Amino acid sequence: MLGWDLQPEVSGLLAGRPITISADGMRSHSRFAPPGSGPPILALGDSYTEGYAVGDDETWPTHLERTTGRPVLSAGVRDYGIDQMVLKAERLVPLLKPATVVLAFIASDIDRTARAVRSGRHKPFFAATAEGLELRNVPVPVGPYTAPYQAVRRILGHSLLVHFAMNRLGAYEIRHGDSLETGENGDLLSCRLMERFAALMRRENTQALVVALPRYEDWAWPRDGERQRQRIAATLGCAGRAGLPILDTYDAFARGGVARDPEAFFVEWHFNERSSSLAARLIASGLATGSH
Repeated sequence: MLGWDLQPEVSGLLAGRPITISADGMRSHSRFAPPGSGPPILALGDSYTEGYAVGDDETWPTHLERTTGRPVLSAGVRDYGIDQMVLKAERLVPLLKPATVVLAFIASDIDRTARAVRSGRHKPFFAATAEGLELRNVPVPVGPYTAPYQAVRRILGHSLLVHFAMNRLGAYEIRHGDSLETGENGDLLSCRLMERFAALMRRENTQALVVALPRYEDWAWPRDGERQRQRIAATLGCAGRAGLPILDTYDAFARGGVARDPEAFFVEWHFNERSSSLAARLIASGLATGSH
């Protein structure tokens, strides 16, 4: 159904940092602090939520648990699009019965909703219909994806000039050949997925908060970052119109100094512990106020 997920009861190193997956397929944390108590919070998202390149106790779900004093179930999975986040919510919320669900996304996750393959792996995707959304590519095909012109890519892979130019042009997927576009409009799909997520929250009588997180690229390449911010705002607008509380963390990060020194807030293009702590404080405040 999901394409890929975290493998339960696995531990090791990810980008040089310790990672532990619990028996129920969640990123483990609170190893050095008492766990929270009270109604649980379910955190859904991509690698920013899973915590790429930071240790088990350095992710924003970890810091959210410390800040709120409530248990946080960390169900983020790297490379997920908003479509996979919503599908995972539909699987986990009826099972786990969390009091609150935090769905955190970045601009890249909007694009991922319009792909049938991501990082060489097949995934589910939705098609827009007159009635709403139609789920496709399920069951998800098993086995690796082989893109056309792989021999050409292997040859060009030795060119630093081609690598630099293609990445700067935003053609990473074309350059590496590890993604397959569906031809759907990712922005439209993301908007309708917010409606689908809102319907799930109503059915399960569960509180929610949809959070937009900033990327390293938003400050490294400000012109494209501004365009991506407009897309983020549109997706958050759809969530708000669907009745979901929303939180855009970009301005708070800017006030925190990330524009002056992005390297102080990111490691390998992902949140470091400083950013994780800031994101957790903002999300905790949003949960307390029911941000919009």
